[in-house]
Amino acid sequence: MNKTAKSILTAIAVIMLGVFLAAPSSARSTWDTSPVQVTRHVTPTPKIVDLRVGQHSTYDRVVIDMSGPIPGYRISYVKALYYDGSGETVPLRGARFIKITLTPASAHDSQGHSVYQGPRLTQYAMPTLRGAAFTGDFEGVVSFGISLSHLKSFRVFELHAPNRLVIDLHH
Repeated sequence: MNKTAKSILTAIAVIMLGVFLAAPSSARSTWDTSPVQVTRHVTPTPKIVDLRVGQHSTYDRVVIDMSGPIPGYRISYVKALYYDGSGETVPLRGARFIKITLTPASAHDSQGHSVYQGPRLTQYAMPTLRGAAFTGDFEGVVSFGISLSHLKSFRVFELHAPNRLVIDLHH
């Protein structure tokens, strides 16, 4: 094998390694409507401290802030949203709903005081995002619900320093 061929093969190997290392396996950088599930067993148990939203030119964004490692999560469309524990319907306006569960996680400290500072139930008038609700913090599971104007694809990824989970909702 000549020097040029070796250089080309080395360049291809570096590019391929970069492709595999560029996004964590838990990320779904493509737009889709199917559920996203990542299972993790992390310690210490992360504290979920906030939920923020923002509107961009082609998508609406939901960001869940946490203290500690990023827990496992499941994000999926559901027919309706319910508060954990009571089973009462979450009163968010919208045509479609997405449930977000984080586990293991908590939104309270060791004395039972809430560390979550985000919205409990808020309506929005963004192109896709219509509402967000904190729906539960029980037995190592923290849950949220978001309402949408219509069925749209979404993507999920993680950011670090500080740790946060990002859900983008396509317009």
